[in-house]
Amino acid sequence: MESEKKKSIAFMLRMIHNQIKAVIHKSLPRDDNGPQSQLQGGILGYLYHHSEHPVYQRDIEKEFRISRATATNTLQVMEKNGLIVRKSQDKDARLKRIVMTEPAYEQHAKVEEQMRLMDERMLQGMTETEVSQFYRLLGKMLSNLEQMESECGRQVNEKRD
Repeated sequence: MESEKKKSIAFMLRMIHNQIKAVIHKSLPRDDNGPQSQLQGGILGYLYHHSEHPVYQRDIEKEFRISRATATNTLQVMEKNGLIVRKSQDKDARLKRIVMTEPAYEQHAKVEEQMRLMDERMLQGMTETEVSQFYRLLGKMLSNLEQMESECGRQVNEKRD
């Protein structure tokens, strides 16, 4: 246990991230019509979980912390590949709601099931209390990292002035 404490948390999280990617790669069949990047897969997941509400490009930019140009390019590729459609709104034709296509929705439902199974397996052997603590601690880590990122941004701007 002592040697585990000395490993960098960031290194351990990177190892877990890599292992998750390996499991996903081996457990999900590669679909040439599916998402071509992690960002595209993430966007499909976001659309899947927010299908009851309108989703616009600005929502994608905010959720994934990406620039307008990155969002535009990614969404254009996804539309070209038949993963999404953009529908103009009656009130404002400039606003385009982003919606998954039916084949993309069905494919993503399989991904969601695989992710549920993976979550179950990762939490195997943990009590409900441990799982609760784990989520609470991950939330704290994320909050601390977001604060650190914000502070780093301020330091860079101060150096420029």
